[in-house]
Amino acid sequence: MEASAPVAGHIEPEPPEWQPRAIWAGGRLLCGAISFFFASFVFAFFYLKALDVNHHWKMGHVVPDGGIGIAVAGLFLFSAVIYRLAARRPAGDEMAAGMVAVGMGVVAVGLQFFEYTVLDFGAASGGYAAVFFGWTATYAIAALMGLYWIELQVASLWRVRREGKVRETQVPTDEVALLEAGVEASSFYWAFFVAIGVLAYILLYLVG
Repeated sequence: MEASAPVAGHIEPEPPEWQPRAIWAGGRLLCGAISFFFASFVFAFFYLKALDVNHHWKMGHVVPDGGIGIAVAGLFLFSAVIYRLAARRPAGDEMAAGMVAVGMGVVAVGLQFFEYTVLDFGAASGGYAAVFFGWTATYAIAALMGLYWIELQVASLWRVRREGKVRETQVPTDEVALLEAGVEASSFYWAFFVAIGVLAYILLYLVG
């Protein structure tokens, strides 16, 4: 059966530098997407606080645990700084930094969910409480996805160093260049994501 259109016998492959650039751009686009998602919580915070219908912004003693809050924000911040600095240096310590970042991130997520067990208020305790639970819970869940991305980079780097060789890829770019691009993109995204978490800490624990 003949094709409906002539098919070239040889299709020129894309330039090797295109795929790393696509990964770089993908990380930045993901930052844009996550910004729009959490912007809804920023809007809800200021809107409900300003509106304060029936003075129900806070109903009762609604005060989160400041110690746990700063511990969560600090762990996330240190993980982002360590991983981002390692990704920008050609010293080859991205794997160790990635492992530290993942470890700190997992502990931070655990502390966040532990905080819910010691709070004296629930999600129905006014507008602030609803924003607090919604923002922190979705942030912690989204953090697990970012940590999974970092873990993939760490596992890939570990395999290459253990085997001492790289695999063939389906694109013209070699695997080492793709791994370097993945580390750069994931570290940039993680730093951006953690910056959103710092904003959440400021609004929910200091301003709220």
